Amino acid sequence: MIDLFTEDRNINLIIKTAGNACNINCEYCFEQAKSVAHEAITPEMLKSLVEGIKNNCSVVFHGGEPLIVGKKKFSELLDVIRDYYPKKIIAVRIQTNGTLLDEEWIDLIFEQYKDLEIEIAISLDGTEIMNSHRVDYDGNNTFTKIVQAYRLLGKRKISAGMLSVISKKSLPYYREYIDMIREIPNVRFVKINALFNVENNKLTRDSITPMEYADFIEKSAFYYIQTGLYRKIAIEPLLSIIQIINGKESKYCNYSKRKCFNYISVYPDGKIGPCDCFSVNEFGISTVNGLNGESSLEQHIKQSLKNENESVLEQIICECAECDIHDFCNGGCISQRYYFRNNIELKKEFCESKHKLYECFKKLKIQ
Repeated sequence: MIDLFTEDRNINLIIKTAGNACNINCEYCFEQAKSVAHEAITPEMLKSLVEGIKNNCSVVFHGGEPLIVGKKKFSELLDVIRDYYPKKIIAVRIQTNGTLLDEEWIDLIFEQYKDLEIEIAISLDGTEIMNSHRVDYDGNNTFTKIVQAYRLLGKRKISAGMLSVISKKSLPYYREYIDMIREIPNVRFVKINALFNVENNKLTRDSITPMEYADFIEKSAFYYIQTGLYRKIAIEPLLSIIQIINGKESKYCNYSKRKCFNYISVYPDGKIGPCDCFSVNEFGISTVNGLNGESSLEQHIKQSLKNENESVLEQIICECAECDIHDFCNGGCISQRYYFRNNIELKKEFCESKHKLYECFKKLKIQ
């Protein structure tokens, strides 16, 4: 059974620390299309939010770029986290573009707040060619600065994750991509996302099709296994696909039975929405001010699922019910399917791409 929201599960809070404000200018950024405030989340807002949650939660500081708020304001937010860790807040993560990371930031996050056991992931799309959409405001590729951030962390024996977006430019370079991951010694996990930006119900010029993404994942998987990297570094969605093929459950939302509303995005103007792959203006759940002792965030989420937009998501989930690989992909990413819903060809290809990956990984028989 696929659920948009599971009430007895922990909430994953995506804190849009400075809204969509960012110090770089990625050409494909979907955050820039959102109409949200640029001011920083306040400690009072974060405290109200955590107090409004009935269950435990994890927190990820996200953006835009979370470090853009500066060390003083970020420290104030971490002080709030410390008050609830580890009894209510059970995990703390930072997703950053890495370009602001320096020795002082590393001291702050990993020494001054060492007790919070913060995990960090850096956005890097691959080799320098693959990363060419991630530019600063002068149009310069940020690749060198990002690699330097990994090196700074590596010098301190701090591991980091990697978040990559695969665009048209990336497709030929699956071997180089895996080789690059192998060459950065402190990479702990990797998540490979597809650039599926949609405008007027069509993919944008630099976006890839679902089948192109499946082909990249398939080729990467063979090389990932051939090099033995699968024994050292978890790469999503490869890990989830292997787990499911071997009868295990995935924790990665794209392949999990637990979907969009256990992942909650919070913006500096107080707006609360589901996973940030959705527009908060389309899928608003509540506001931080709307949380009080009488109604928890979980109750607000349940109420919002009765709204018109959310009922469309329920319909999307129901479309998969009779599929013969339903238990393999669990419907995939619901936000992707939502934005593909008015393009029949994209909808069909999305499902065909899941079948392609299922057949590919069944043959691999990797434990």
